[in-house]
Amino acid sequence: MSAANAIRKLEDYEEVGLIGYPCDGDYIAVVGAKAREDWLLGGELCGLNGAIIAEQAASLPRYYPQGCRLVLATIRQDWVVCIRSYDDTQADERPELPS
Repeated sequence: MSAANAIRKLEDYEEVGLIGYPCDGDYIAVVGAKAREDWLLGGELCGLNGAIIAEQAASLPRYYPQGCRLVLATIRQDWVVCIRSYDDTQADERPELPS
């Protein structure tokens, strides 16, 4: 994660956009860039209601505003600790994240 994306506290609007929050864990989410930082535009806790990551990714909108991308965001106690790009071309090769 770049210095621009260092550990930071969730913004109020990000909390509202994360389905399953305030649970700690990994969220499949969409981010947009603002001033060289990633801002969560909404997402869902991985494994919510028994869905696997690929199913959750498939249910997200197909088209995003220019500059947005799909990621896995790790949230711990109101903090964004990691944002990882989600490459769905290798989804079958990766182990499922624990829910």
